[in-house]
Amino acid sequence: MSGAINMNWLNSAEGESLLHHFYDHALKKRRIYGILERPPVPSSIEEVTYKIFMIGRPGVGKTSVIARFSGVINEQRICSEISGIRRTIIYWPVKIWDKVVLFKLNFWDTSENSIKKYNHILPTCKDKVDAVCSVFSFQDMTSFTDIPYLMNSMSNIKERPANIVIGTKYKPWSASAVTESQIKEFENKWKIKVLKIDVNKSTTRPEIFDCAQQLNSICKALWNRDQDFITKQIIQV
Repeated sequence: MSGAINMNWLNSAEGESLLHHFYDHALKKRRIYGILERPPVPSSIEEVTYKIFMIGRPGVGKTSVIARFSGVINEQRICSEISGIRRTIIYWPVKIWDKVVLFKLNFWDTSENSIKKYNHILPTCKDKVDAVCSVFSFQDMTSFTDIPYLMNSMSNIKERPANIVIGTKYKPWSASAVTESQIKEFENKWKIKVLKIDVNKSTTRPEIFDCAQQLNSICKALWNRDQDFITKQIIQV
């Protein structure tokens, strides 16, 4: 399963042939599709839908992560305190074995204040969720040490969602509060690859390539989770 998804497929000729459905080279920005819209990819491409719940301490950058994944350049435009639930849909094509699959990723984001104020917020976000994405900041050690607690707090979800961990404000050439050795120790213990969001953005290529590795990894985690579920169902039968 680990090699099922081609992580570099977007750079291939086939991937580039579909890229115009997701990125407008003339306008140099991502194409945004509404709730009732869908990229006009060939009908032969299967679409799969997933719900991802973002969790983490206030201020670590959960909303900024979603903004970056969706291609929003001016992140400040949407990074104000959330009241209620914000749902963002991101379409992402992935090559699995010899088949292209269109992932419809539904990111659910809320705030600690909303969860405390409205009793229905947390149950609604956890309902039928496919992945829980725990977010921390490389500049905030407490947010990193909170991750195991956050993951354990979601362990009672009956759907057994995939665990995804993202570190924001990563500075590859500078010292951070959270060290590389601590990340390696966490990855070895929890068997989860930490996805890193670099504070810098490339100016020499379309922004869609800056988040391709992270989005591919999220799709990979979701795909592997489904395959594990199918395998267990077959064994039980």
